[in-house]
Amino acid sequence: MKQSLTTADKKPSERMEFWQEIVCKKYVSASAETEVLGDEFSGTLTTGELGSLVVAELDAPLHFWSRKPHHVRRDRQEVFIVSLIQEGAGELTQFGRSARVGPGDLVIYDAGATFDYALRAKTQLVKIPRRLLESKLDRPEEFLALKIDHSNPLSPILSELLARSLNIDLSVQSPWIAKRLSNAIVDLVASICDLERDISPGVRISGPLDRVLRFARANLDDPELRPESLAAAGAMSVRSLNRLFSALGATPMRWVWSERLEASRAALAQGEVRSVTDAAFTHGFSDLGHFSRSFKRTFGMSPQTLLRK
Repeated sequence: MKQSLTTADKKPSERMEFWQEIVCKKYVSASAETEVLGDEFSGTLTTGELGSLVVAELDAPLHFWSRKPHHVRRDRQEVFIVSLIQEGAGELTQFGRSARVGPGDLVIYDAGATFDYALRAKTQLVKIPRRLLESKLDRPEEFLALKIDHSNPLSPILSELLARSLNIDLSVQSPWIAKRLSNAIVDLVASICDLERDISPGVRISGPLDRVLRFARANLDDPELRPESLAAAGAMSVRSLNRLFSALGATPMRWVWSERLEASRAALAQGEVRSVTDAAFTHGFSDLGHFSRSFKRTFGMSPQTLLRK
């Protein structure tokens, strides 16, 4: 359900206190300071839950948002936050890195750690559970406090999707659709980051094995995924592919099998699928009985048990 908080109906002398004590605590525990006079400070924060995500839009004059160690200890949020600037500008600092962002730019930060965010902007925000983003994106920590430029062609799609998601309420009548939509948003964030790895010199260039792993995770639903297609994705021979995977202690298809099981477990646990059959077939398994036996052997419970939780 969407909720809006605003300083507009507060006395000028109470606005900054309201922003800090109510708004900051509502989204993520942090302190806020400003050089804007009380009667000129006007901020709004609109939030809404979408599956496991919290989508928001923040509009405020220049203020300095700072999350300190005592804030982290207080609420210990295991989430990443994506900030997509619509108007204005900001500068995020975390883990010794700083990113200056403007209209159309995107930046990701870890709410489980300290950060400073100087912000004078209208920005879209989305909280993504850490484990969920990590299941979709390799090494998300590489993108923390890293500016993803507005030239990334997928960012406008994310902006439109977030805006529309904030203005529809699927939580009561259609929670299943809400979960599907939330996972589409996370997939899109992961795609933006993966594309950035390919087009931006500011992100470490992925090696052959990285490219293969990314290709495999993006195609787990393909029952025809084979060593030959994995090798082609990494521009290498099947023999070289086997040699790379031997360093991981697995064969290519054993690794794919393990990833499929973990992806299906996550889908069941997060309510992304309605049945065990959906979990199996959407992650590349063609034999339901074999899937159920392998799942129980790996996780110590049947997929039916996890679905009922």
